[in-house]
Amino acid sequence: MIRNIIFDVGYVLIGYSWKEQFLRFGFSAEEVTQLAGALFGEGVPDGLKPFWEKDDCGEVTDEEIRAECFGRYPEYRRTLEWFFDNPSDWAEVLPDMAEQIPLMKEKGYRVYLLSNYSERLWNSHVTGQPFYSRTDGEAVSYAEHCKKPEERFFRILLDRYGLRSEECLFLDDRRDNTLQAEKLGIRTITLDSPDARREGAKKLRELDAVCTGS
Repeated sequence: MIRNIIFDVGYVLIGYSWKEQFLRFGFSAEEVTQLAGALFGEGVPDGLKPFWEKDDCGEVTDEEIRAECFGRYPEYRRTLEWFFDNPSDWAEVLPDMAEQIPLMKEKGYRVYLLSNYSERLWNSHVTGQPFYSRTDGEAVSYAEHCKKPEERFFRILLDRYGLRSEECLFLDDRRDNTLQAEKLGIRTITLDSPDARREGAKKLRELDAVCTGS
């Protein structure tokens, strides 16, 4: 029986609009694509993705990653300064999933967060959101110095709160993360498309209330 709902945060509970903001700053769609690839893209030669992964795990300072970005892309300095200095301006709650949290609580489920996030952005994007106060616990990569899809990151959450994997349902937007959860016996929903999100929200709404009696 499912008793615990585990949510990823990025692209599950929180969305990001920095690409749209860059377009409003006057960048062309092609320039935004190139900058996004350079900053965050997979497999980009000399890209910055490894630095963001270290940032998520608390292994570099804000000053170090800012300096790396400014040094690599001095022509984008003003835009990157806005990006670093105004993180709340490009993050927004995704209501289709965030609204499920109070519903899950009303049904008797415990709700946890398991997310790859830097400390600075976690404090800016997450801790002040209404859904955050309704959660029962968390494991965040910056604090644990490991991240999804590493097995030990999942086990930190399970062990910390005494969760049985077969009683957990995990929602994430990446299949590599849900696949790792499944290897540990956790049931999953992969939210990798609008249709998958609608179906995921429907499945949560259809869950029966947890029996809390002895």
